[in-house]
Amino acid sequence: MKKTLIVNYTPRVDSNTKKMVDYFIESNKMKTEITFLDLTEETPDLLLKDNLNLYVARNFGGVALSKDQQNVLSKNDKMMTQLLDTDFVVLASPMYNFTIPATVKAWFDAVIQAGRTFAYTDTGIKGLCENKQALILMTSGSDFDSEPYNKVNFATPLLLTSFGFIGIPAEAINSFGLVQYADKVEEMLANSKRKIDLLSKKWY
Repeated sequence: MKKTLIVNYTPRVDSNTKKMVDYFIESNKMKTEITFLDLTEETPDLLLKDNLNLYVARNFGGVALSKDQQNVLSKNDKMMTQLLDTDFVVLASPMYNFTIPATVKAWFDAVIQAGRTFAYTDTGIKGLCENKQALILMTSGSDFDSEPYNKVNFATPLLLTSFGFIGIPAEAINSFGLVQYADKVEEMLANSKRKIDLLSKKWY
């Protein structure tokens, strides 16, 4: 059975993003082996002075770390291994202030690792996460599909680029304007669920 990693950041009570990811899980739980990573409960370590320098020494300098040093990197390494060990990734997150929440960015900082998920080659950078696909589920209170705010949706391009950098083709299903168009919330979520159904048929 194919494996699916759900990377979930939905801390708000009655989260619309959570409704979308819950629908994905309920629709596909019998078709795939699901690993659920809740970023509100298991937060990646930020790249700060101690762990960043150990990561650079190990991944770029080839330095063999001691057990204690390796333990400093263990949480982020675990998340990277989860990514390498899956066939499909579903990332569920709202948009915060034009971009992704800091915790979601921290997950990408954890899993984008030189020599493990990407490599420098003679012809350029190569993503090492082959034969995987990703889905981004995102919501926002404001309409970032229409003028003038479509120009400041930095979240979707960042996510697509980050997955692509490590070799994972991704597509996004966005439900934007859920506060702005409060009378159309159920209609917009239903439309997103139909898109989830179509993608699920392609995956599984």
